[in-house]
Amino acid sequence: MKASARHLLLLAALSIGAVCYAQSSDEARLKPQWQALDANRDGKVMLNELAPLQAATMKGSDFDGNSEMSLAEYVAYDLDPGGAARRPLTDNVKLIADVPYADTKDPRQRLDIYLPKKASVKGPLPVIAYVHGGAWMMGSKVGARSQVMAPVESGRYAAVSIGHRLSWQATWPAQIDDVKAAIRWIRAHAKEYGFDPNRICAIGGSAGGHLVAQLGLTNGDAAAEGKLGKHLNQSSKVQCVIDLLGPSDLRTVAVASAGSGPSAVDQLLGGTPAQKPQLAADASPITHVDKNDPSFLIVHGTADPVVSYRQSVELDKALRQAGVPVIFQTVEGGGHGDFGAAQAEVERRIRAFLEKSLYDPSITVPADTLRR
Repeated sequence: MKASARHLLLLAALSIGAVCYAQSSDEARLKPQWQALDANRDGKVMLNELAPLQAATMKGSDFDGNSEMSLAEYVAYDLDPGGAARRPLTDNVKLIADVPYADTKDPRQRLDIYLPKKASVKGPLPVIAYVHGGAWMMGSKVGARSQVMAPVESGRYAAVSIGHRLSWQATWPAQIDDVKAAIRWIRAHAKEYGFDPNRICAIGGSAGGHLVAQLGLTNGDAAAEGKLGKHLNQSSKVQCVIDLLGPSDLRTVAVASAGSGPSAVDQLLGGTPAQKPQLAADASPITHVDKNDPSFLIVHGTADPVVSYRQSVELDKALRQAGVPVIFQTVEGGGHGDFGAAQAEVERRIRAFLEKSLYDPSITVPADTLRR
């Protein structure tokens, strides 16, 4: 994938955070892309060599302020373009970080737990299970902070942010195997952390939206469960799903790419959908829809340049035809996670959906079209 496409995905993927992984593997993976940004081939990547939007987004990772992006700074940018890892915890939130869930030493197969220091409700707390985006090839569980901080701060929710293997480490179905193992881990440790195992909502954006949709739509499907981790006696079911601009049908051109290299979907599958039709179908949430699926909130912008808006239109249609409760929130003119003036209202509706799904079914969640 050429650098231009890579940066489109970097700019678009929701809530990607930084982590302290072994840098050697990430540096090796990213060095060719970093070198491709060196327009004058002098061995340096200067901010003034980049397109204005690229320079503006990378500036936050120029930690020494010399207007040059070193390879180490570029790696940090790749893992945390939004700066989520540098966002401090709010007063009522405590973090338990890097907990292994799959009985392995892989740092990607870990989760972060966000708990209120003081709950505002009695009894075990419903869990927001966050899955990060990043075209299945990058990203971090640290990105959850922007999504889960306010609900946890309220004292009404716990949150768990799930890391997973990336496509350059392992191809499909490794990613969904990881997510399901993490949900089973949550249930196995419910008493220890005060989780309510009967109230779990999965949320993710972009590639994370795809994964949480796949998670919800394969609820109870033994063939899709995987064999990862020590808690195979636990269920990986979730009670609701919030799919933010995720691709739903990988048999089509679901994620934009450019250049002659493999697309993000090709890298995930280990081949093109045409070369691996059964795997592409299995990895497509829309092929798993049935009447027993959990309720959904889908949010997508009509001008998304990375994941086609039609992907969510078709998933919404399939869910409705199967009789699954679904709210489809359209943002007219919205990009890939860029909702502009509608952002605050989108967040309010996400929160209303959580309250409706995990606390009070009588709550009404508006779904009139918003405008960026």
